[in-house]
Amino acid sequence: MHNKSLKIYYLSSEISPFSNTYQLSKFSKELNSFLNESKDIDIRLIQPKYGYISERKYILREVIRLKDLTVNFQNNEHNVNLKSAFIPNTRVQLYFMEHQEYFSNIAELLYKSRNGRLYNNNHEKFTFFTKVVLESLQKLFWYPDLIICNDWQMSMLPIIFDKHFKKLEQFKNTKIISMFHSYNEMYKYPNSIFKDLDLDYSSKKKGQNTLELAFEYSDFIYFFDNDDFMKKINKNKNIKPFLNKKKKCKIINNQDLDYSEKIEMYNSLKDDLYSFVKK
Repeated sequence: MHNKSLKIYYLSSEISPFSNTYQLSKFSKELNSFLNESKDIDIRLIQPKYGYISERKYILREVIRLKDLTVNFQNNEHNVNLKSAFIPNTRVQLYFMEHQEYFSNIAELLYKSRNGRLYNNNHEKFTFFTKVVLESLQKLFWYPDLIICNDWQMSMLPIIFDKHFKKLEQFKNTKIISMFHSYNEMYKYPNSIFKDLDLDYSSKKKGQNTLELAFEYSDFIYFFDNDDFMKKINKNKNIKPFLNKKKKCKIINNQDLDYSEKIEMYNSLKDDLYSFVKK
């Protein structure tokens, strides 16, 4: 039992059943459905509104406060809308961020076109998404205790938050939790994005590894060990020294778990999330 309430904003590029290319999608649905069963947890999810997602099928509704938002990004004004829905057969609320240029023409593969080529603006559009998420909270007047970021797609948020939002009074108690489910070259973000957003970066490198930066800018980090993920992590000499810092990160084996083992894992995660919030 926990004697305090908890507000969580959960960011993911994909959430089942709306989008699904790897284990992140199912994990996002299962974890948040589990957490939502606790009456003292107010959890909201957000993902991009990809063009193929049916508004009629999933009953997306406009949110007046989040309609026609203007967001400045890379010296341009962008118009975005956030719409509200629920994960089917649950009371888990989520928002879809709608943006014509970046997400309306995305196919079910999400990060690459149907011919298998990666989109050349993946880093740009998901960085834009994380910036919109932070600015939208000010429009909602809803300030979470925890913001949970998942994988490379959301890995710029801790850095943007630290530079531009952390010092604001309404975010003074907000903690940033990073969850990593995969390891690939997509964690390398171009320097141009850091420069455009007035973020610190090493000009000696051609790109910045946001997985490495997560240790500096996140309050806590989870690695979900599946497939050969941790084997790849252990080969990174810049990350390996951090893995033994128990106060900063935790490695969780979530491979081939049966139902009871999953429940045990989600319960443990829930206890952790409560522990990050000041009593």
